Amino acid sequence: MARPTFYPKAENYSDHIFLILRFPQFNGIVHEIKASEIDLIILPNELIIVQYNEFSALDLLLKKIEEDPALRNEYFESSGAFVAYKILEHLFASLYKEMEHIGQTVDDLEDHLLNRDKAEELVSEISLLRREAIDFKRIVSPNLTILEELKDKPGEVFEKKFYPYIHKLYTINSRLINFIDGQITTLQVINETNESLLSHKISSIMKVLTMFSVIVFPLTLFATVWGMNVEHMPLVGHPFDFWLLLIMMGLGTLGMLVLFKIKKWL
Repeated sequence: MARPTFYPKAENYSDHIFLILRFPQFNGIVHEIKASEIDLIILPNELIIVQYNEFSALDLLLKKIEEDPALRNEYFESSGAFVAYKILEHLFASLYKEMEHIGQTVDDLEDHLLNRDKAEELVSEISLLRREAIDFKRIVSPNLTILEELKDKPGEVFEKKFYPYIHKLYTINSRLINFIDGQITTLQVINETNESLLSHKISSIMKVLTMFSVIVFPLTLFATVWGMNVEHMPLVGHPFDFWLLLIMMGLGTLGMLVLFKIKKWL
């Protein structure tokens, strides 16, 4: 196969089994998850692995197998199908490390959720983490479908004696998806709560600005009225006209404050 596919599959041929699976790979630099595909050609006594891009968990495992005779004997003690099972078990189990990263970050978001000063900062963090969790599930879920088909139809692809191994791989994937589903649900609740806090914060700011505008209104009104260029203006020319105007403006402002207090808006 010259290029990777966009979905996993399992095919049984007369002399080999062809299995395609995809694994999520986290890129910490850009905070995104990409799919890494491996193709397994399983022969009776051989296993051929085709890798299209960097897959650190697989590369490290193959290096350990090459350097450790005991581990190599453990993996190659049986058929090519058993080697495939051992490698897949390790690769699926390695995904729990990424799950721990997502789970820990979700816990940290919950701890900072009620800090209103950080509500704006949390918006981008929640969005990034939700994208990671959804991408993780999008890549892993199709593997579960393939393993379920293999589990429910033992003997059609793998020999029946490998049914327990397929069932174990299916169980590992089911746990991964159940965990990520829980994190996606939690992130949805966190996002809704954070949006509510942001809305409340904006409402509080608008309330203060509105009250400030209403309090300033009497001052603006008096200044505008007594600033009109008319011939007969009350108080104009009085010895204490300036101070009387200030008192009227102060009484107007005080009246608005008393009204707000009575309405319990302050």
